[in-house]
Amino acid sequence: MFTSESKKALVVAIIADGVDFIFHYFFTYPMETLTYFVVKFLLAFFVATFLYGFVFYVQSKGWKNFGISFVFALIFSTLMSVYYRAWELGEAQVPFGSRAPQIYGIARDNLVLFSGTWWLGHALFFVIGVFVANKIISAAKNRK
Repeated sequence: MFTSESKKALVVAIIADGVDFIFHYFFTYPMETLTYFVVKFLLAFFVATFLYGFVFYVQSKGWKNFGISFVFALIFSTLMSVYYRAWELGEAQVPFGSRAPQIYGIARDNLVLFSGTWWLGHALFFVIGVFVANKIISAAKNRK
C-alpha cells in the first residue's frame, strides 16, 4: 500500500510540523495560524518525498546521508520562507518581514540573527524529522 519512502516522508512531515508547533507555542508570539501548519506539513511531505527518491541519498550512508538531508532541509526552509514572504506581500498586504512572530529573547531589529534563527531553526525541524523517520521505519523493517 505505502512504500517505506512514503511512510518516511509522512513521518518527516508529522515530526517537522509537530516540533515547529511546539516551538511556536512556547517560544514565539503570536502563535501561527492553522493554514501555516497545513502548508508546512504538505511542503515537508513533498520535500521529504524528493529526498527519499534522490539517487545520491539512496546510495549513500552515514555522514554523506546527513549532509544531503541537511541540504534538503535548507531547501525546505527556503521554500517555506518564500511562501511566507509571498503570503505577507500578496495576501496579508503587510510590510515585508513584519508578520513573522517575535522569538522570545531575539531582537527583531537584528535582521541577520532573527532571519537566520528562523531559517536554520525550520531546517533543523526537518532534519529531526528525517532522523526520526529513518529510525522508526528502519526499526519496523528489522522486526519483520
